[in-house]
Amino acid sequence: MNFTSEPHRCPKCHALVVDRRSAACTTCRAALPAEWIMTKEQTAKTMAIDKTSRAQYADSMKMLNSIKSSSEYPTI
Repeated sequence: MNFTSEPHRCPKCHALVVDRRSAACTTCRAALPAEWIMTKEQTAKTMAIDKTSRAQYADSMKMLNSIKSSSEYPTI
């Protein structure tokens, strides 16, 4: 994937394509070019990365909440 190119825009309504997993524009529902759509493998990999990131964020928040609720946390 070339990240230096301009973002894809819907050929019909010119809205920014924000979801490459969908075969249709999320604004006007027009069909998008097939080469813009993620493969099943790409979608699965992206979903796995998202799941891992959400889990890491949740763990970080649990750790921060435990620090904040401890008696060693400075209060103002």
